[in-house]
Amino acid sequence: MLDKRYQVFITTSGRDMQPERMIVSQTLIGMGFFSWGLEQRTPLSTAFARRQIDDCDYVLLLLGSQYGEQSVSGVSYMHLEYIYAVTKQKPVIVFLHEAPELREETLQESRADLKEKFYEFRNQLQKEVEQVVTYRTLRDLELSVRSYMPQMLERYPVVGWVRPQNIQVLQDEIDRLKTQLAQVKNTQERKEVDPFLTLPKVSIHDVFNFDYRVHAYQDGNFKEMNPIREMTWIEILKVLSVEFRESTLEDSFSKVLNEYLNRTGLADVQVSMPRAHAVARAQINIRALHTIKQQMRQNDWIAPVGRDDRQRMLWQITNKGLRLLEGSQMIGKHSSIF
Repeated sequence: MLDKRYQVFITTSGRDMQPERMIVSQTLIGMGFFSWGLEQRTPLSTAFARRQIDDCDYVLLLLGSQYGEQSVSGVSYMHLEYIYAVTKQKPVIVFLHEAPELREETLQESRADLKEKFYEFRNQLQKEVEQVVTYRTLRDLELSVRSYMPQMLERYPVVGWVRPQNIQVLQDEIDRLKTQLAQVKNTQERKEVDPFLTLPKVSIHDVFNFDYRVHAYQDGNFKEMNPIREMTWIEILKVLSVEFRESTLEDSFSKVLNEYLNRTGLADVQVSMPRAHAVARAQINIRALHTIKQQMRQNDWIAPVGRDDRQRMLWQITNKGLRLLEGSQMIGKHSSIF
């Protein structure tokens, strides 16, 4: 097994987030990551920060309750680092304080214009970044980093850094994979088979079982649970149709499903935790998410329709999907009559 390491660039608003930065850095180092980033920024440090982002594998953004020190353009250095990371297509994960308005007064922005910029930036992150995690305490933040960073490795695989003595092993692995890839391409060209057609066929009323991770709250504490959800494909299509009636980013699949599970997951949790009163931070199983996307495309219910100006894939519900939804609504109306 190769001894891989990954470089993570940490960006924050500044000294107000020093305890959080220290916890995150120590946790990442303990997990085998290299931790990078600048605590104090100046116009001269911008170029150095960009070089670090260029060389890093992942970008981790910590946002508490301040917009941070501003550059001469009026945009905070943290905001500029986020924009640069996006332009370089670096995988980004964001850890937001759950209730910034409840943090100590000394950690709040004193100027109204900076408060407005802070909340605008916070909303921007929640809309644009797929991996957004909220935390309440430093311990909560540490557990979240331990939980979500392995997901980043699985969801956004990168080469990483390998010890020099393992370079030949890595090159041998690359050569083997190249050969295997060439064989697969040749097989596909001969068969001319769409890879999405390799999934088993399903009907709109078939049931799909999948698990997800969620925080269940009881008596002021939370416990991470892994409930199972059963949904028919028409139910899944209905949930997704709210967002995908217009052309929508592919990342919205997980966003929409996770928001739906946050709203409805309490009943699943109460099966084994009857006194639970709330759930949050639902995260659908990644393999289940991929299966849902593939079935939507294979059955021509939701399909790719192009790319946006940043070359991100856009999906939209098809005419076939709309007809199925309209048909299910008509059946529901007739059933209610009887």
